[in-house]
Amino acid sequence: MGLYEVKRYVNTVFASNTYVVSRGGVGLCMVDVGDVQLVEEGLSALRSVFLSHVHFDHIYGLNRLLELCPDMVVYTSAYGREALYSDRLNFSRYHECPFVFKGKNVVVLREGDKVDFGDGLEMEVFETPGHNPGCLCYRMGRYLFTGDSFIPGVPTVTKLRGGDKETDRISLEKIKGLVTRETVVCPGHGVMVGGGVCVDKYFE
Repeated sequence: MGLYEVKRYVNTVFASNTYVVSRGGVGLCMVDVGDVQLVEEGLSALRSVFLSHVHFDHIYGLNRLLELCPDMVVYTSAYGREALYSDRLNFSRYHECPFVFKGKNVVVLREGDKVDFGDGLEMEVFETPGHNPGCLCYRMGRYLFTGDSFIPGVPTVTKLRGGDKETDRISLEKIKGLVTRETVVCPGHGVMVGGGVCVDKYFE
């Protein structure tokens, strides 16, 4: 697997996280998109954006990013694709900043799908509903991007429209099975956490 780097950026809306995967200082892909202007990596070669779920605080930078990277592909769930074009489903209507995605290049991902970046680097997909019907987690090497499906030390929010406690419980069990001591958990809010800490503290 070729050398790559994962960097976290904290956005202004609800302190959500954007992650940039880069290789040689060039952005390969992003996980969730907020304040695009914060991102340091060269974005000219960026072709992929992976959405953990389509709530406003994880997608509001997409249209700006589309201007910079018009050929980018947005990867999300079937529910996520629908929510990208609905300010009601993505909750932006309630932020007094309605957001509807302007792009058309959206690819639906399902459990077990893999997106290949070449040189042995790929993004593997896991369906983890509970916080939202369309939540996805992604694994790239030792990095596990969990969005709001698992934020270490914070109970999953299931009270919003589309949330469900029972599916969340099942999803947390799935995530638990993905975390090893070598894993780096990259949540939708908060800091990146080593898998050893998660195993010992959060998955007892």
